[in-house]
Amino acid sequence: MRVISGKYRGKPLFAPEGMAVRPTIDRVKESIFNVIQFNIAQSRFVDLFTGTGSMGIEAISRGASEVIFSDIAKSSLDCTKANLKGIDGNYKILNRDYRETLNSIVGSVDFIFVDAPFALDCINEITKIVKAKNLLKENGYIIYEHDVEKKYDLSYDFFIEKRKTFGKVVVDYIAITKSVCAVTGSFDPITVGHLDVIEQAAENYDRVLVLVAQNEDKKAFFTLKQRADVVKAAVQDLSNVSVDYTDGFVFEYLNDKKIGIIVRGYRTEQDYLYEQDMAKYNKEHGNVETVLYKATNKYEDVSSTKVRTALENGENIRTFVPKYANNLIVKIFKENLKKW
Repeated sequence: MRVISGKYRGKPLFAPEGMAVRPTIDRVKESIFNVIQFNIAQSRFVDLFTGTGSMGIEAISRGASEVIFSDIAKSSLDCTKANLKGIDGNYKILNRDYRETLNSIVGSVDFIFVDAPFALDCINEITKIVKAKNLLKENGYIIYEHDVEKKYDLSYDFFIEKRKTFGKVVVDYIAITKSVCAVTGSFDPITVGHLDVIEQAAENYDRVLVLVAQNEDKKAFFTLKQRADVVKAAVQDLSNVSVDYTDGFVFEYLNDKKIGIIVRGYRTEQDYLYEQDMAKYNKEHGNVETVLYKATNKYEDVSSTKVRTALENGENIRTFVPKYANNLIVKIFKENLKKW
């Protein structure tokens, strides 16, 4: 383990034997600093579960104006202090719990590096403190290194702007949400056309909520939860997209979540006129704006009705539904068929 670049490039760093401390490997560290390389100089950097101090020392070497090293384990801080010998810079070493450290910081910071023990679920508590204290600068990141198996949901105040995977390790770059929308519909079930709209929204907004809703004018093929589970499977590669469902008014749910924009897709002129009426209703009743996306030409003839008909006729639905959703849709349909 070494300092990769900057003033102290090549300096060897000590790491204790065993698994009590799991330092970020050089390949991952180099990738992280490549992502933030143009913003690290004169930045404030927090190495929250410091371990060996490797990440904070790299930040100092690359010109960070201040680094805060924090760890609850004295042995980790002893290792960090040993590695800091010969290093000049503006830094603090805090023997504190991560919550105490975050709450003690005055002003805002550019980067908070979180490499917590993989078994510790702390990221939501961290973001909660960061939000309450307005701790992260507008273009800063919480850089979260975690096991590939870890699943978590962020509040709508934050989103994963970038995600990089290194074998069993994932690094998420969590930023402050500047724009959020909801893609709403009955999704009975989700089609490739629906996914196209969701993907467009994910490109245009920091956070996207796919909200599965009940349409009282239509008899549902799948339950709300089944539809939501299928949508979750379909969007699993979209890190800034989350999924929920409601059997109430959409505008009431969105008002509660403080989401002021609905994104909807339409295929035909008749669809467009219907969506205009719905947009007017949601604006008048919930002060929620609607943005309409025209269906991509190749998806104009795809609909949930076509998928349901194909299922009933025992036909293949692969060309109609997202790849990750196909098997789950067929499985749920067969299970429901037994109940019917």
